Amino acid sequence: MRVLHVETLDSVELEPYRTLRMKTRHWREGFFVAEGEKVVRRLLSSGHKVVSLLLTSRWFETLRPILEEKHFGALDVFIAPDEMLESITGVPMHQKIMAVGNIPPNPSLEELSHPHSGTNIHVALEGIADAENMGMIVRNCAAFGVESLVTGRDSTHPYLRRSIRVSMGTIFSLRTYRSSSLHETLRDLRDQHGWRVVGTVPQGGRTIVEECLSREGLAAPICLLFGGEGSGLSDEARTLCDAFFTIPMHGNVDSLNVANATAVILYTFIRVATPPFPFPA
Repeated sequence: MRVLHVETLDSVELEPYRTLRMKTRHWREGFFVAEGEKVVRRLLSSGHKVVSLLLTSRWFETLRPILEEKHFGALDVFIAPDEMLESITGVPMHQKIMAVGNIPPNPSLEELSHPHSGTNIHVALEGIADAENMGMIVRNCAAFGVESLVTGRDSTHPYLRRSIRVSMGTIFSLRTYRSSSLHETLRDLRDQHGWRVVGTVPQGGRTIVEECLSREGLAAPICLLFGGEGSGLSDEARTLCDAFFTIPMHGNVDSLNVANATAVILYTFIRVATPPFPFPA
């Protein structure tokens, strides 16, 4: 690693930290900023390409054993005064430790279809606008062993800084595919790679998981498709679905927040569809 002590953010290498409040610029240029101890630690252990770190001398000494590992030989580590780091956002969200990494490229659709975690369940999102919802969905996907997360341009980017923070860095352990056309990608995955698409809807869907599965169970990948916070799945998205699933609810409650719904549905599907329950003891 290359260790540099800095007093300002004026250098080109520090521009990602200097432009931290520009919400979409970073992912549009192919990189992301991770902030906070737990998130940065997960990034460092993930195998993702890490470009640089910006942190205090105290954090540097804490992480030095990790940063001295051979595979971090090309890493730039910028050590800055506490006051400078405090001035970046005005609030202590980043805990005075941040990192810049490269967003991984999309895998091929064939690679996406190859089982990775053993659940054979994927998640696709249409029109998820809120970065916090995206971060919570990512965390749910990682927690329940989802194979991959597929998003389109109509959803906020899962590598947005706020989404990464809310996900607690679990995005780094999840395969993601960012599509220029979600519907076309899902159609290809269904027709050419044998995916079975299950749309999630507030009312009118089946409430028993087995009724949504093919006769072969999970011999084919299952893709759970979630719609946006306001209007749910679009008409075009519905035409791509092989089945629909609805969470049964009591009283006058007609829906859950989409992030909460993903947790409930993922637990339900994975528990039923992949016996024995594929979680560590």
